[in-house]
Amino acid sequence: MPERDFDLDGDGAVSPEDVVAAEKLAEIERQDRRQQAQRRMAWVAIWSMIVFTLVLFSPMVSDSRVSALADLLGLFYIAQAGVVGAFMGMTAWMNRK
Repeated sequence: MPERDFDLDGDGAVSPEDVVAAEKLAEIERQDRRQQAQRRMAWVAIWSMIVFTLVLFSPMVSDSRVSALADLLGLFYIAQAGVVGAFMGMTAWMNRK
């Protein structure tokens, strides 16, 4: 990080307070990026379950194929619901803190 990025008050000198403030700002930005990535993962999991369900009920997939893949399909839905549930649970827990 260039020195000018630490001079948050623009006085031309980097004080210890500027360094602490820049570190706090960098930590907040890192947490925000992590939360955005987690939110994206949850939305992808939700949409994959919806699309997967629509494909299974379409005429493109035969009943015998769905029956043959039943165990795998169950694991898919459990895994995706786990991602969504973990995101929602952690979000609620973090908002309560």
